This record gives sequence, structure tokens and C-alpha cells, in this order.
Amino acid sequence: MKTSKTVGRITLVLEGRNIGGDLLVTLTGGAAHIGAAALAYRDFGTGRTTASVLSAPGHKEEEIALKGAKTLSKALNKTVLFTAGIHLDDITPEEITEIEKTCMEIIEDSLKNSD
Repeated sequence: MKTSKTVGRITLVLEGRNIGGDLLVTLTGGAAHIGAAALAYRDFGTGRTTASVLSAPGHKEEEIALKGAKTLSKALNKTVLFTAGIHLDDITPEEITEIEKTCMEIIEDSLKNSD
């Protein structure tokens, strides 16, 4: 899985790779890095999706990583490790809002285009 979407001054790139029955996903934009990572898995006994997130100091991608991991894990019924790293110099509050919205759109789009 690989898809991208440009929003304002930044292009977001979502890439996924199957590792056995699991999925490793990266979502980057601007100066690529790992700002946060979330691991989500399905508990087939309860039907719930559980996730945990870690964030590097000073980074704000934890909500994107957490939502991405949970969304994909629930939809695909597999364990998902989702990393997010987005950096744009002199970002405005409006750009942050638009980027966060576009991140969720690109995740949902990847589900529509998955095998």
C-alpha cells in the first residue's frame, strides 16, 4: 500500500508493508522522521481493538499514530504498527488542522484501495 496527498505546502505519504499477517505503516510529510508510533491489535475474544502509543519528546504526532493504528487494525483485523512523522517549518494552527484532517482522509482512502 502506498498513497500520497498534497495539502497546502506539504505532501503526506502513507506507506504500508505486510510483515507476515501484520502491517507496518509509515505516514510522513515534509522532513520525514518518526515522531510517534502506535501499536494496535484486535482481541478476537472481546472483539475490541486495543492500542498503545509512544511519542518522541517535543513531537505532536501521537494522536495521528494512535487513530491510524486503531482504524487500520479494526478494519483489517490485524496487528498494525503505525509510525507518524510530519514536519513543516513555521506551521500555522490552520495548517495543523488541515494536515490532521488530511491524515485521516489518506488513512481511510488506503482502506478503500487495499486488497
